Amino acid sequence: MTQLRVLYAPRDIAGQPSTWARGLRRLGVHAEVWSFGEPAFGLRPDRVWDADRLLAEPDYRWQVLDHAVRNFDVFHFQYGRSLLNAHEPQLPALWDLPLLRSLGKKVFMHWHGSDVRLRSVHMEREPDSYLKDAVVDEVKIHAMVEIARRHCDRMFVSTPGLLDYVPDAELVPLAIDADAWRTERGAEPRVPVVVHLPSKRATKGSHLVDAAMRPLHEEGVVVYRPLSGLDHAQVKAEFGKADIIVDSLTIGDHGMVAVEAMACGAIAIAHVHERNRGRVPGCPVVEAVGADLQDVVRRLAADPGERARLRTESVAWARSRHDVPAVARQLLDAYREPPVKVVADRPDWPLVEGRGRITALEAEISRLRQALGRQGDRAATVPPRSVRDRVEDNPRVHLLVRRADALRKRARGELTKQLKTLRKRG
Repeated sequence: MTQLRVLYAPRDIAGQPSTWARGLRRLGVHAEVWSFGEPAFGLRPDRVWDADRLLAEPDYRWQVLDHAVRNFDVFHFQYGRSLLNAHEPQLPALWDLPLLRSLGKKVFMHWHGSDVRLRSVHMEREPDSYLKDAVVDEVKIHAMVEIARRHCDRMFVSTPGLLDYVPDAELVPLAIDADAWRTERGAEPRVPVVVHLPSKRATKGSHLVDAAMRPLHEEGVVVYRPLSGLDHAQVKAEFGKADIIVDSLTIGDHGMVAVEAMACGAIAIAHVHERNRGRVPGCPVVEAVGADLQDVVRRLAADPGERARLRTESVAWARSRHDVPAVARQLLDAYREPPVKVVADRPDWPLVEGRGRITALEAEISRLRQALGRQGDRAATVPPRSVRDRVEDNPRVHLLVRRADALRKRARGELTKQLKTLRKRG
């Protein structure tokens, strides 16, 4: 049998593609992770493509596409983005999905969270919704999901709650290397350490966590340690020293933090909506919302026996449901299924947000000019295009300007640092 070749792109979202790739390699599959732009949080994809060149150089974009088409059979995309859709300004969003299918490739789309959550739905179900003050283009989300539905072999979601928005997707549990996260634990401490490590404070309800935990810390009930800006290795080290780890209170799903917490033997706390708990019966993530988090943690701090029980259940759950071998086998089964027929040859392509606004403004200007013409008035004078507009029309010049600007900022920073040093010496 010919070796299957799988590409994950365009980002290593939460390190999940890298974890899947490692699992697939153990099963004899050639798998690579590509990142378009430098990865965050110390992640290490197999290949990083220059984001500036992708934006500015058409030849570079087509080099990426050519290399991908020649070397991979399966394309597993993330977060509603495909191989080059965000970098090809003259073509519609996700334009390369039907192209890849026409070349005989398997194509999959994986939704991870804010890429498909609809504010209108989330606000109804979550009183502390993180989308309360957000601007969400629900029309665009519907359109992108529909294009993926028509042109992908299958869609995946990473958490149970996302099935509310993509009900025909397959749930692929968040994957983790359970052995790598195994942590030896001693007796239950008298004062447990509580950690909160949000990827984005506004998204995870960190203000609610702080408000609940700081009083307990001051009382000596717990030791509260809010963390941020850690790379993957640092997260492992900190979680290994924590007894209780608080994930999100404002989403209604637990995330990667809770899975990592359980895998290392800590107790995970998050708000998981009852609809989502029904989809994964037996999940040992402790339930809490902002209003009762303090009481929940206080009870756990006072009950070492309950903490020990939860630790045991959590480790077993993480290993049985989230360990990478099981997730990799689930993905491989999907990749090996016969191709699914494309539902439509050509969907109604949504415009990307910025270009859509420009199109709408141009149409409005045209309408106003026609109205002025009918009234016999002289058409309004359009101001000349700015230097910035003209620069942005030439991608190569735009790239040079961006690089020069970055060098200028770096030089200014170095000069400021040297001046501060001289002032201290003086």
